[in-house]
Amino acid sequence: MATDWWLFENASAPCFRHYQWAFPETSFGYGQDWEWVVQTTSLSIEKLIRRPTGGGIVKHGSDWTYCLILPQTSFASKFPPLDLYKSVHQCIGMAFAKEDIVTKLQPCPTQTKKVIPGDCFEEPVGWDLMNYDSSEKIAGAAMKRSRKGLLLQGTISRCDEWVLDGKRFESNFIYFLSEILGEQAEHQDWPVELLTGREEVCEQFSSLNWKKNRIRN
Repeated sequence: MATDWWLFENASAPCFRHYQWAFPETSFGYGQDWEWVVQTTSLSIEKLIRRPTGGGIVKHGSDWTYCLILPQTSFASKFPPLDLYKSVHQCIGMAFAKEDIVTKLQPCPTQTKKVIPGDCFEEPVGWDLMNYDSSEKIAGAAMKRSRKGLLLQGTISRCDEWVLDGKRFESNFIYFLSEILGEQAEHQDWPVELLTGREEVCEQFSSLNWKKNRIRN
């Protein structure tokens, strides 16, 4: 996720990347109390990842994780956050529909109370993507907006029972996403500067000062 942040700080155009995990990991949101997260997950703070975006606890491993970066100069960065959240999950739902997997959006309540997020997949919020039959959460995301633009980090759960062509799903998701963002999708090689620039960000995000106090030295 340090790579997501490096790209966010350096991107000059909208950027999308996705990745999977070599080992099971657990991340938690920027605004969550780290001590509560430690107690809830029974994991030490050293084993946890604090995201730069909000949201709740997410258990990674078999999920499909992605990030979307919209620099301040991009048209889509002006979208209202809730509208963007809904649109991204609609794109995921349409990509699943191409695989004959039926989903639905979690209704967004007309009035909400401000609460501290808990477990992301146990506590769906408005416009999360849900399994149509079981009403289990399939996809959620969290955002960070700053003067540089908007960073969205999302995760999509994968079910062993699904007969899904991963490459086709990826291609369709990116196509639908580029359509709603008004962008033309094209593959880009990793920036040369990432190799050295990411090291410093990785050190910051793995430090206890960040995990506990949200301070990047």
